[in-house]
Amino acid sequence: MAKKRILIAEDHEIVIEGIKSILETHSDLVLVGRALNGREAVKMATALQPDIVVMDIAMPGLNGIDATLQIRKTSPDIRIIIYTMNADRELIIDLFKAGISGFVLKEDPISDLVMAIKTVSKGNTYFSSRAPAVFVDYVNRLEKGEVRKDPFDTLSLREREIFQLLAEGETVKSISKQLFISTSTVETHKYAVMRKLDLHSLSDLIKLAVKKRIISV
Repeated sequence: MAKKRILIAEDHEIVIEGIKSILETHSDLVLVGRALNGREAVKMATALQPDIVVMDIAMPGLNGIDATLQIRKTSPDIRIIIYTMNADRELIIDLFKAGISGFVLKEDPISDLVMAIKTVSKGNTYFSSRAPAVFVDYVNRLEKGEVRKDPFDTLSLREREIFQLLAEGETVKSISKQLFISTSTVETHKYAVMRKLDLHSLSDLIKLAVKKRIISV
């Protein structure tokens, strides 16, 4: 039986080493790469085509939700498990909409992550005990028409990426260099973000990024 190839996207080396040590005790699993931020995760997922990506959420430059969206767009067969400390209700729903296959909290036993990897590798889904109640509540509210459309969902993948970089304090010039696009293109995307989200200042943008837990203060 072929080993399941795992890519870890996590900005804390100690967490990576912990997952790596556990994977090494399972002969059917192999670590093929590690990414320290969301953008690296997208590049490595495209290059390595792992079976599963174990993804943190809070990462600089490109967060785990947007990295998931980008990977799912270019490599839909790659399964993604979110491994995070954050059990925020709205965040879990955003992850659900992004198309994740698993959700495990870092406070759960590490054996739960292994179980998630093995379950997802068989084509099934695996969610932490906290997650199902959130999904049931969301589906119930959806059926009752109580779910309001989030304007953030109207942003393109590029606009979401620029939104985070602006919230992190990056300038238009630095963003253009990081993303290899012109400053005028960045400005166009910035304007679109502000318009779609009805934001009137960079301060408003940062407040929204904090509220959505894309950045922390």
